[in-house]
Order: sequence, then C-alpha cells, then structure tokens
Amino acid sequence: MNEQNSDSVYKTPEANLFEEEVLPTSLLNSTLTYTKLKLLFWLSLLYLLATLPLVAISFMSGVVPDNENYRLATDIVSLIDNLLYLYLLYMFKLLLNHRLACHSVDNYIYAAMILSLMISILSYVMPEEVDSFGFSTLGFFVLMVPLGIVNVLYGVKLLKLQSYFNYLRLYSWSTIIAGVFLASVVLFLLAIPAGMVSSFAMAMMFHTTAKELKRHHAGERLSPNE
Repeated sequence: MNEQNSDSVYKTPEANLFEEEVLPTSLLNSTLTYTKLKLLFWLSLLYLLATLPLVAISFMSGVVPDNENYRLATDIVSLIDNLLYLYLLYMFKLLLNHRLACHSVDNYIYAAMILSLMISILSYVMPEEVDSFGFSTLGFFVLMVPLGIVNVLYGVKLLKLQSYFNYLRLYSWSTIIAGVFLASVVLFLLAIPAGMVSSFAMAMMFHTTAKELKRHHAGERLSPNE
C-alpha cells in the first residue's frame, strides 16, 4: 500500500514549474523589461482615461462651451493623447517583434503612425476650417481613408498570427472595425470607441508579458542549477 502511494499522481513534481514556458532570447535581451512593461500597461490605461473626455466632446460638439481657454485645454489634452498613442503603438511593435518574432506588420504600424501624425498636424494647423470645410478639413478626411485601410490590413494580418496572447484577437478585430469606420469617413467618430477597445487589449498584452518576465526571473532565482 505504501509502495503504491509512493507512485501517486499527487507526489511533488521534480521539474521546476517556472521553466514550463520558455521566453524567447530576443525578449530577454531587449529593452522590454518587467518594469518598462508595467509602465507601458499603466500608460495605456492613462491613454484610455485621457481619451474618454475627447470622445465625449466629439459626440457633444454643440453642447460644450466655445471659448479660447476651453479650446486650448482641449488641444493640449488631445496633443498629449496623440503623442502617447504613437509611443504606445511603437512599443507594441517592439513587443510583437521580441515576444512573437512577428515583423510582418512593421510596415503597417509605421504607416499608421505616419498617417495619424499627419492627421494630428492638420487638426492643429487650421482647426477653424473644420466647420467651413476648407483645405485642411478635406485633407483630414482624405487621410482617413488610407489610415482605415491600413488598420484593416494590419488587423487581418494579426488574426493570422498564432499567438499565446488571449487579447490578440480582441485587439485585431477592434482594429479592423476601427479601420472600417475610418475608411467610411462618415462613421469616423465610431472609430474612437473601437480604438479604445484595441488600446485596452494592448494594455493587457503589456501586462501579460510583464507577468511572464516576472515568473521567468522568479524561476531563475529558484533554479536548482544555481
């Protein structure tokens, strides 16, 4: 009876459980440390928090006050939000590169960053033309079409990627939906909430990788070879 118990499935495993998942060397040697990934996670949440009032303003254009101080405050928040988005998108590219060895979407990300930056510049250069449908406004809407197409292609490419990320499909589909709304032009405001969903999914992927690195370093400290 005792001999049978010695072979029980409940006995303590000899293998180090921390070593079950091997992280790629490219991630371990990259600048994406645990601390940085946690920072990116919180910055992503901050981006979402800063985007909420901009979404409200977009859907309440006739209700919000119309004065110079208010417009300046809105422009500052929007500028910070746009710059933060570009930074997070670039860091997400690095995460795809180092964690999943995915480089096939690099050009799509660069294109999305450039087009987003051009749209932001147009919105700041001559914002008064938005109501009068001037040259900058025309350019604003014209740039939305290629940006939407890029987002759709980018999302479709990610859907084909075999990944451990639970949130990757959510990110991919929300990016595709946002791209469709942008490319339609007339529904471009609906791209904002769809983009917020993709930003949330991105934040969770930063968080997931940070936890992986934490487990990896914990496993190194508990390794019997040391």
